[in-house]
Amino acid sequence: MRPAFLIALLSLATSAGAQISGTISDLETGAPVVGATVLVAETGVGTTTGRDGRYTIAPPASRPDSPVRTHADDPGPAILTIVVSHVGYEAVSRVVDASVATRFDFSLVATTGVLGEILVEQASMTGGLQGLRGLPGSAHLVTARGLDQFADTDIHRVLRAVPGVTVQEEDGFGLRPNIGIRGSGSERSSKITVMEDGVLVAPAPYTAPAAYYFPTVGRMSGIEIVKGSSQIRYGPLTTGGTINLLSTPIPTRSEGHLTLLAGDHDNRLVHAVAGTQRDRIGVVFETHQQRSNGFKQLDSGAGTGFDKRDYLAKVRLSSREDATIRQSLLFKLGVTGESSDETYLGLTADDFQSTPLRRYLGSEADNMSADQRLLMLRHRIAPLAGLEFVTTAYSTSFERNWYKLDAVRTDAGSVKIGSLLEAPESFPEAYRLVSGNATNGLLGVKANNRAYVSRGIQLDGTLSLSKVTLEAGLRGHYDEMDRFQWVDQYGISEGTMSLVLAGTPGTESNRIESTDAAAAYVQANFDLGRLSLRPGLRYESIVQRRDDFGKEDVERVGTSLKTRRNESTVLLPGLGVTYSVSSHLNAFAGIHRGFAPPGTSEGTRPENSLNFEMGGRYHRGPAALEVVAFATDYTNLLGADLAAFGGMGTSDQFNGGEALVRGLEISGSYNLGGLADWKASVPVSFAYTHTVGTFSSDFDSTFDPWGTVQQGDELPYLAKHQLNAVVAWETDRWNTALSGSWVGPTRTAAGQGPILEAERIDGHVTLDLSTEVRVASGVRAFAVVRNLTDQLYVAARRPAGLRPGLPRSLMAGLKADF
Repeated sequence: MRPAFLIALLSLATSAGAQISGTISDLETGAPVVGATVLVAETGVGTTTGRDGRYTIAPPASRPDSPVRTHADDPGPAILTIVVSHVGYEAVSRVVDASVATRFDFSLVATTGVLGEILVEQASMTGGLQGLRGLPGSAHLVTARGLDQFADTDIHRVLRAVPGVTVQEEDGFGLRPNIGIRGSGSERSSKITVMEDGVLVAPAPYTAPAAYYFPTVGRMSGIEIVKGSSQIRYGPLTTGGTINLLSTPIPTRSEGHLTLLAGDHDNRLVHAVAGTQRDRIGVVFETHQQRSNGFKQLDSGAGTGFDKRDYLAKVRLSSREDATIRQSLLFKLGVTGESSDETYLGLTADDFQSTPLRRYLGSEADNMSADQRLLMLRHRIAPLAGLEFVTTAYSTSFERNWYKLDAVRTDAGSVKIGSLLEAPESFPEAYRLVSGNATNGLLGVKANNRAYVSRGIQLDGTLSLSKVTLEAGLRGHYDEMDRFQWVDQYGISEGTMSLVLAGTPGTESNRIESTDAAAAYVQANFDLGRLSLRPGLRYESIVQRRDDFGKEDVERVGTSLKTRRNESTVLLPGLGVTYSVSSHLNAFAGIHRGFAPPGTSEGTRPENSLNFEMGGRYHRGPAALEVVAFATDYTNLLGADLAAFGGMGTSDQFNGGEALVRGLEISGSYNLGGLADWKASVPVSFAYTHTVGTFSSDFDSTFDPWGTVQQGDELPYLAKHQLNAVVAWETDRWNTALSGSWVGPTRTAAGQGPILEAERIDGHVTLDLSTEVRVASGVRAFAVVRNLTDQLYVAARRPAGLRPGLPRSLMAGLKADF
């Protein structure tokens, strides 16, 4: 058949009303993309979308050099290539059969974070918004747009919008995050794998994963959360999930950004970014600086805030565009410093009722000083089509001294602050001293002085074939924690604390703990048409060691050295399955083995679990919905002795026996802009999580939140119900958004039946409101009110006593892009 004849037939059909049409929308918000160019490649005929994102094309003739193609040369259906593009979005093209259907909808992804080089730079787990739709399991991406909406710097507030994630507030600013996923436990985020650009960032990910350092959220361009079987690729913690924070990528052209905000409690925030790409060299420089005087009121009037400064630089050298073998080399350097007047000391129940924002005089000297350094080198090479290797060498160091009240000594004896605030009537002299109403006694302020090192090298390879994608990787890793701690004794005189007796460094804790680990994984993705299979296997070989020099050998000569050692070797299999019910609906299921290293305590076994999930994902135009049921069956649940959660602070791991966590996650979004005739985009989203976790055996524990456990007791600090919803109104000039979060009642100690008042955190609702107005080209005025209704609520009953959530606070200023 001649092309002219086919074109004539297509013209005839079109003239009869069979036009090609559809809607172009933003994949993230579902809003129509106005002014997008839609082109039929074979004919050169095109159009642009209107305010509602719709387009209509009648391609009656082809260009002489681009005839409409057919299946071979037989009289079959017309095959057309539709190309859609718009500034700020990744161009897409699709080959369609114009005789079978005439409506073709497209969803566009914003350019930021979708370019191949950027995804490698950030070591993306999901491949961006478009990649999420094909993952065989539950995963979520908080995009740059989502982070910018409320300018949140508290990771707790950001992750409220992600189903399955549990957070526990502590200081109101998110300085020391407590994050759990699917009931994994939230204690200092020590039961999840946390990465930045695909590199482990916990201070010592194997030895001491508790997150006393967490990357600065305010400088991130996105946050990925993977919860299903795909997480076995990452490790070492594979039970709940993995979080990958995506740093600001090197731009493809010269550009920059500046945010200046100020607000209540002398809050100040500066965020500046500048970068460029010239020929084969790309660079970006960034700083994020934030300080506050704090919202708690110390009895002496001193500050309770923080000052945190973060600096980042990246340089990338790439091969020529016409190079036979494409390569790139990325250098990344980060420096973070923090000084925060934070404490573990909360309030008694009575004092919280009368003065919830009070801080006792006994915490006046409390301060965390911390410095973190990050160095990363990443090489990418694609020697053949479909074959790619990425090699990453990394080194991080973290030094911190959290100088904080630990115990109180009076004539009646010594008492830890947790026990004191739990039952102040039992320790009246100590309570009067802490609260500044007595001068007889000593306040023991512990210098929790620790230094961490983490370094390693990892190689990741990908082979992409027509129906199979193979991924494999190796990692050699070493990390350590050096504890060199002491206690200073303070007295109270004339309404302030004064040093009475300085301790000798190393006399409270004097040991080095370390881990040597080798890991490998292999994962495959088989495309079987509508069915996709992703089997995988992870291997971990871990050697953990503790060298305790004792409290008398501060010079570490080794005269009283005690050493203990533990080895673990484990294989972690996983399988993910996806079935495409239609072009808009996918069903998926997964199973994988969960694991956490056991530490060096004698008799402690690795955490072991079997994890299941099953769900479905729907996406069509402005509507999206995901429903997932999950279960985690622990054969051994590990607990950690952390002072932050009522323990003695030894960091030792201990067995918790069998447990079962099960739950349901529901999240969705829809754009209501059509109700306003698309005069504005009105995205609405929600995320709901129902979780129930119970112990399956009886045991006694020295860990205070567990205590004496009976079969059927519920896990502490795991709310059964969580709900977050966001609604926004967005136009070219003005945007506003309202976020609401509800957390149901939570028990703070293992138990069953009605929650005792002393072990209960009541449910609470908080609202955040943001708005921004374009005042000039590239310049926006911005304001956000957090806790809009000034809701007073208990955020936690640990580390010691009741702690308030952030009260109503305002931040306002300017955001500029250039």
